[in-house]
Amino acid sequence: MRKRYAKEIDARSTELLEKFDLFSAPVDVKAFAACLGAKVIFDDLDEDVSGFLLKEKKVATIAVNQRHHPNRQRFTIAHECGHLHLHADRGDHLWVDKHTTVFYRNAGSSSGDQRAEIEANQFAAGLLMPEKLLLAHITDEVNEADILRLSLRFQVSEQAMMLRLASLDVVEMT
Repeated sequence: MRKRYAKEIDARSTELLEKFDLFSAPVDVKAFAACLGAKVIFDDLDEDVSGFLLKEKKVATIAVNQRHHPNRQRFTIAHECGHLHLHADRGDHLWVDKHTTVFYRNAGSSSGDQRAEIEANQFAAGLLMPEKLLLAHITDEVNEADILRLSLRFQVSEQAMMLRLASLDVVEMT
């Protein structure tokens, strides 16, 4: 069963996709970031850094590791958009996404803000794989070939697709 916060965050990402006229697969995450007022740059970051969001003086910059797979880059942009939209009230901040573990940092904190990271991941999943759009591409019981087909269509990894489908109770994780 999906948690209430997940449904709320999914609804927010879908609402924005529709508002920005970007509700189609694959979602144009760079255009989405621009609609939120963020500039996306690709840079040569350390291998363990997927990207980061720097919000300073009302200017938002999303940096993405140019050496990472395009699907990973898309998720990183979507994740940082999640921080920008969901956590904008925190003022100037730096969010750094390190590989599979995401860290939240600012001048006053060196510890992780796990809830903000979970929310940003949920926003990214809802943004890249909107429930309504995803379910429209499913006609029968989902098998491995369907997961591959859907991951290619939505330009996400097979793992991300499997996790999203499991979170929507479409498949069971084994």
